[in-house]
Amino acid sequence: MNKSRNVAVDVGNSSAKVGVFENDALIRKEQVQFLKDLPKDLFGKGHHWMFSSVAGAKDLSSLMEGESYQVLDAATPLPIKVSYQTPNTLGVDRLAAAVGGCAHYPDRNLLVVDAGSCITYDLVTREGTFEGGVIAPGLLMRMRAMSEFTHALPDIRSEWAQHFGAGAGKTTRACLARGAVDGIRHEIDGFIEQFSKDYNDLIVIMTGGDTVHFESILKAPIFADFDLVLKGLNRILNHNQ
Repeated sequence: MNKSRNVAVDVGNSSAKVGVFENDALIRKEQVQFLKDLPKDLFGKGHHWMFSSVAGAKDLSSLMEGESYQVLDAATPLPIKVSYQTPNTLGVDRLAAAVGGCAHYPDRNLLVVDAGSCITYDLVTREGTFEGGVIAPGLLMRMRAMSEFTHALPDIRSEWAQHFGAGAGKTTRACLARGAVDGIRHEIDGFIEQFSKDYNDLIVIMTGGDTVHFESILKAPIFADFDLVLKGLNRILNHNQ
């Protein structure tokens, strides 16, 4: 007999992350470019699926025919409270990351920093209330903007790491790399300092693909968890079973 498990699918701007959970343990993780590429061996096993999508999950009915699945949206019951004036515009990935963070650190004030296409800073109080936060441009978005909104600056998105270094930039490409990376580093440290003044005993969790570029250079102490959204989706799925 096949053992039923939870499958969390986080659909981002360029790919989808898939996590398979047994109870609260993440036992398998994969990444696919398109939903049609979801691992075929996960179907027909009686698994419970939860989808999160920044663009809304489309055409899932035919793909998931015969499967038990849910799509996270503003109406989905959550294990945390939400204090947000426009819940229908709140990114479900932000909610899932917040829930995942609360599972790790209950009864603590929590700041979740998600460094992806955009960088989001979301505050969850020790009482378990999502208060909202900040949305800022991400690393590659800043580099692209500096090129597209000027006539002379190059696009360094594919090569920025080779130009980034300590001290003043000695070339235009180095200056752009320093501006994007160090600008974000100072921004993250600044927001952590700001939120820490308002919420004592603050825990900071960082997630998202660009975390690798910042986790070791930040002034403030953080915990990095690249699977935070998947863990949050699993907890939300358990909350709704």
